[in-house]
Amino acid sequence: MLKVIFIFSLLVATASPIALDSVSQTKFEQVKKSTDFKLLLPRDYTQKWKLEIKEPYPVDATSPITRVRLHYFDKSGQTYMFGIEQHKAFGYKIKTEKTVLDVRNKTSTTVIGEEEFKFDTHGETVIFKGIEARFVPWANHIPGGFLRWVQDGTYIEIDSNQLSKTEMIEVAISMN
Repeated sequence: MLKVIFIFSLLVATASPIALDSVSQTKFEQVKKSTDFKLLLPRDYTQKWKLEIKEPYPVDATSPITRVRLHYFDKSGQTYMFGIEQHKAFGYKIKTEKTVLDVRNKTSTTVIGEEEFKFDTHGETVIFKGIEARFVPWANHIPGGFLRWVQDGTYIEIDSNQLSKTEMIEVAISMN
């Protein structure tokens, strides 16, 4: 019997994200205070990029926020420059979806589960500020890729197809 297994991480689809321009700085600070991890931002982000809070959406600072996804655009707001995803580095549960396809019997079974988050150690080792990070480039010589690390108990992952590896590291160094 031929079976094919697919494993996906579930990402919550969100409606229109909230641009920081439309949310007061006070509201953003409430989000920062409501996370169950230390939320870190690039230094001087408002000078270079336009920020939107992609997740959580809608922003509800009355309950603990376990994951944050931020999108940074150029000043015009038209070009996606990079995204930053953050959550607790330890004790964080991720949702998984496992689908088993039975081609012979033309059936499929999907099981939704939850597992402990594990830092992926694949990729090139990059060290900055005494922190060991991992960089994985995009294929076909597209600029950027993924840069991930743990800082102050927070898992941080930057993705970009606009910034070079060096520029992504510069953003990471500025995070506080």
